[in-house]
Amino acid sequence: MVKFCVVGMNHHVAPIEVREKVHFKETDIIEASDILMNNYCQETVILSTCNRSEIYFATEQADVDLHRVHQFFSEYFNVDLPEEYVVEKSGDEAFRHLFYVSMGMDSLVIGEDQILGQVKDAHMTAMEIGSSKKFLNKFFREAITFAKYCKANTSISDHPLSIAYIGVKKADEDLNGLKDKKCMISGLGNMGKLALNHLLEREAKVYVCNRTLENSHRMKWEYPEIEIFPFSELTQGIEEMDLLISATSSPHTIIKKKNIKNRKKPLYIMDLSLPRDVDRDVKDLKLVSLYDIDDLESLAQENLEEKKRILDGFKPMVEDKISELKTWAAESKIDPIMKSLNQRCDDIADDTLNYIFRKTNMTHAEKMKVEKIVRSALKKVLREPILSLKDVENTDKKDAAIELLEEVLG
Repeated sequence: MVKFCVVGMNHHVAPIEVREKVHFKETDIIEASDILMNNYCQETVILSTCNRSEIYFATEQADVDLHRVHQFFSEYFNVDLPEEYVVEKSGDEAFRHLFYVSMGMDSLVIGEDQILGQVKDAHMTAMEIGSSKKFLNKFFREAITFAKYCKANTSISDHPLSIAYIGVKKADEDLNGLKDKKCMISGLGNMGKLALNHLLEREAKVYVCNRTLENSHRMKWEYPEIEIFPFSELTQGIEEMDLLISATSSPHTIIKKKNIKNRKKPLYIMDLSLPRDVDRDVKDLKLVSLYDIDDLESLAQENLEEKKRILDGFKPMVEDKISELKTWAAESKIDPIMKSLNQRCDDIADDTLNYIFRKTNMTHAEKMKVEKIVRSALKKVLREPILSLKDVENTDKKDAAIELLEEVLG
C-alpha cells in the first residue's frame, strides 16, 4: 500500500548552521526530485524555506525508504547529519505534519501567512516537473484547501506576523523608533518586500539594494519614496545606515567583517536569509548588533498564544481529514483491480455475445436488448463483492483481499 512520508530538517530540531547546509535551491529541487523518483519513491514534493528543508514522498516501502531518503540528504549535500537533526514521519504523523505546516502551526512564527504560499509553490513546482502525481496531488490539495479554510474562518490573518516583522520590530525597539532612520534592504524577494512594507509603516528612510538593478527600479516605481543603491556600492551604502536587512537568495555570504568599517553610530543587521548572507564574525564588531533567523525565535513567541489557541481548535478537524485521506488512499488501491475486472467482464461479454449472435438470427433491436442484459448482469456480479471489499474496515484484511485479487487477475 502506498504510504505518505516526510523526511527533513526544521527549526525545531536543527540549528541554522545545519539548515543552511541542506537548503535546496530551485535548480537543486529539479535535480534532487529526479534522483528521488528514479531511485527511491513514486512521487515527491520538496519544500525548502528559511526554517525547513523537507522531502515529502509516496512509497510502498516506507520503513526502508525513510532511511534511504535520510541518507540521500547527507549524500546530496555532502554533510554528516546526526539522527537528532532529522525528522522522519510516515502515515498519520506525516499527514498531520503537512497540515500543521500548511496552517502555520509548525512555523517559527505561529500562524504566519508566508508558509502557505511556500507550500503551494512547492507543490506547483512538483506538478510542473512531474514528481507530484495522483497521491501527493490529493494530499497537498487537501492540506492547502484546509489551511485556507482555517484562515478564512478565523481572525488569524487579521494581524499577520512574519520573521521580517519580528526583525523590524526588534530594530524599532532598540533604535527608539525607526522614523527617519536610514534602513537598507538587500534582496527584494518575498522576505525583502515584507520588510519594506513594515519599514515604510514606521516612516523609515528606506534604501533598496538588489543584484538586479531592474528589480530595484521596478520597486521604486511601486514605492516612489524609496531610494536605490547599486549592488556594487553595497559596502559604501552600509556605512550610512542605521539598519541593514539582508534577505537575498545568495548561496554564500555576501557581507563580511571587512565590508563594515568606520562605524560612528550603532548598526543593526537582520540577516533573514538561508543560507545566511552575513558572516558571523560581524557580530564581534563594535557598535554592530547582528541577528539571524534563529536569534529572532524567542521574540517570535511573544503574544502568539492566542493564535496558537485558535489553531489548536482545528486539530480535531485535521484528524477527520487524515481519516478521509487514508480511506481515499486505501480505496484507490481498488481502482486498478476495478479496471482489470471491468476489462475481464467486457472480454467475457464480447465472447458470449459473439457466440449467441452467430447461433441465432436476431434483429438489430433484439441484439441491442440482449447485449444490454448480458453486460448489466456481469457488472452486477462484479459490483457486489467490490462494494463489500470497500466496506472492510480492517486494513490487514482489505490488503490481503486486494493482494489475492491482484494475483488471480495476473
